[in-house]
Amino acid sequence: MQAQPSRPPFPPISGICRTDSPARAAYAEGAGIFRIVPEGVVVPSTTRGLSTVVAWAAANRVPLVPRGAGSGMAGGNIGSGVVVDLSVLDGAPLLVNGGARRAVAGTAVTHRALDEDARRRGLRLPPDPSSARFATMGGMVSTNASGPRSVAAGSIRRWVEAIEMITPDGLPLLLRRGETPLPTPTVERFGREAEPALRAAEGLIRDRFPRTLKNSSGYALDQWLDSGDLLDLVVGAEGTLGFVTRTEWRLEPVPREYGGVRAALGNIGALGEIVAELRELSPSAVEYLDASFLSFAEVGEGGVEGLLMVELEGEDRGEVASRTGLAGRILARHSEQIKSAADRQSLEALWSIRHAASPMLARLGESRRSLQVVEDGCVPLAAMPGYISAVRQSAERQRLQVVIFGHAGEGNLHVNLLPDLAEPDWQERVVAMFEEVTDAVIALGGSPSGEHGDGRLRAHLLERVYGPEIVALFRLVKDAFDPKGIMNPGVKLPQPDHRPFGYLKVGDRAAPLPSRIEAGLREIERNAGYSLSRLELAGDY
Repeated sequence: MQAQPSRPPFPPISGICRTDSPARAAYAEGAGIFRIVPEGVVVPSTTRGLSTVVAWAAANRVPLVPRGAGSGMAGGNIGSGVVVDLSVLDGAPLLVNGGARRAVAGTAVTHRALDEDARRRGLRLPPDPSSARFATMGGMVSTNASGPRSVAAGSIRRWVEAIEMITPDGLPLLLRRGETPLPTPTVERFGREAEPALRAAEGLIRDRFPRTLKNSSGYALDQWLDSGDLLDLVVGAEGTLGFVTRTEWRLEPVPREYGGVRAALGNIGALGEIVAELRELSPSAVEYLDASFLSFAEVGEGGVEGLLMVELEGEDRGEVASRTGLAGRILARHSEQIKSAADRQSLEALWSIRHAASPMLARLGESRRSLQVVEDGCVPLAAMPGYISAVRQSAERQRLQVVIFGHAGEGNLHVNLLPDLAEPDWQERVVAMFEEVTDAVIALGGSPSGEHGDGRLRAHLLERVYGPEIVALFRLVKDAFDPKGIMNPGVKLPQPDHRPFGYLKVGDRAAPLPSRIEAGLREIERNAGYSLSRLELAGDY
């Protein structure tokens, strides 16, 4: 295992601080492709303790890696510094105000916990990632997460009313939408060192940002220009601008009625036009399962290029039924295989195929692993057929099996690569495919990340996507919030020695871990057991 560098002792806090090998190993992986053994682990139990840790890190220039459940794909939850596990911070407080349609949740609260509480009052937080049972509020804010039903709900940013955070100075900061924050050092630095340049570059920002329906790549300068709210920069910042400790959310009533349609497409050439037409019906979800997905899940039929699944919801049964019928007629022009649903139970049956491949991907044998490398591209709707074709062609060139699926309603498609680790050049071919598909995303006017963030995987792509002038503005934002560079270095913006594929969790180049810890991390990956405390995996010392 990687040697532990020397550093000043941890400050006394309410919580746990560990530097032993089992604890460091237990935090060496998240849900993505990486393995990096940290210097140490801190699990603060209070916001005051977190503030103490941040002030200590700033004084000693110790890099900090914020972490929730560790389920993020892009590598923003692992690193060589000190991992700060927020999973028990302040006891995960949650308060739902049904009358005001608001919820205030601590960073450790899971989406499922908030949603279950809200639904008892007839409300919900609409963006619902498939990882809802373990995805934390802090993690969702950090990546601007979304999910299958974000075609109507949008990403998390739309639902955030206020954020409480600990800045990289170790000080609390409240950011509330539409209100000027108090003049803390962070706010003053931003106003002095970043805001004038951002305002002056508005035209360039508008021109260079991808014209996609979702984007979690880079800092959201375009959204900040629209609102003037600093919280729009913190949302999606992946923990590089500070620690989110509490969030206030807007909620909405749970719909009464549901409908859905599933169609098997023999040709996906018109996919973008079909989705654009379906969006006119205000669907809550439009999901795509490629032939590669269907074949892997062993549910494919001959001549089917992909499945398109549409969900609609509303308050009036007749109105929802009417829109469902219209969706069916749109799809019938492109498919002879149509299935419909008119209630929640039937709809879940239609959607069951969407979940068929996930357990199979997680439980592949050790010689063939599912790697989330080309896993979050988002392109304009009209470009979806071209993007799918580019992925398929690259996979064929590189002799890699792939599984393609995702949120067609916004052009956000996920790709899992399934390399055979017994082949000596598998890593080189995976990297080659990453580069080829990235070129395709950029050529099609897309973003390399629709909802998962840049992490360590895509940080080096920002200059290719946005150009050096925009990346220089990103650095102004980062430096204004984090002048000592302690917050998640190497995430969002690459470090000079950036090696995105130099720290894989698989293959003979992976950092060695104690066998018991390695086996435990593999079980977490196989069973999506991200609710498990990594300290429980590490054991006592």
